[in-house]
Amino acid sequence: MLDAYIPTPENPGHILVVDDLPGNLKVLSMELKNHPFVLTLAQSAEEAIEHCRERIFEGILMDVSLTGMDGIEACRQIRELPLNERTPLIFLSAVRVGQDWISEGIEAGGLDYLIKPYAFPELLAKLRMMVRLHRQDEAALAGERHRALLEVAGGTAHELAQPMAATQILLDHLVKSAEPPTPQQMVTLRECLQNMARVLAQIQRLHTYITKPYAKGRILDLALSSKPMEQDPEPKERTLKE
Repeated sequence: MLDAYIPTPENPGHILVVDDLPGNLKVLSMELKNHPFVLTLAQSAEEAIEHCRERIFEGILMDVSLTGMDGIEACRQIRELPLNERTPLIFLSAVRVGQDWISEGIEAGGLDYLIKPYAFPELLAKLRMMVRLHRQDEAALAGERHRALLEVAGGTAHELAQPMAATQILLDHLVKSAEPPTPQQMVTLRECLQNMARVLAQIQRLHTYITKPYAKGRILDLALSSKPMEQDPEPKERTLKE
């Protein structure tokens, strides 16, 4: 089952590599040329952060000793970006960092360290691990989100059935009656229709959750999805374009 998550030529892993030495980036690109990875290269922390604002990666290789902002601070800032706040990140270091550095990097959101010069099989193993973890995480999030959506959808359908049934009964009575509807019957009918409109608004809000990406790791805000929609104090005329 794990093989379903590893990178393949048909479904390569998307990796961001950050190193301020162009030679290192060139060597790494050549080493991985015939392997199932698509690399995005960055020569500074700022460039890496900008890439992470724009697209999702399945793994990040981050050099610790960058010119200007270091890799650990870059990792902290990337963890604040919605698209890559959960992306596995491994630090690259040319020296065997001490325990304080390791702890600081892990606390900043890093997953592991890779010491340069590294053995190429070790690099491949860590890249595959990052892609696998990212894809497993995405699959788990999708499953949890699906279960939450089913829960909300089931409750919403049950809630919609009640005012619909009451409306149907009242309308059948009014159709069969020879007498005109009383004011109380019209008030009841209006209340039923208002309840139906409220539930339909919840369904529309649920559709918004389905079509929008995750935010801060939350799958579905059940309380917000059932919150009544705010209505304009006065109806506004709609144009033909609207």
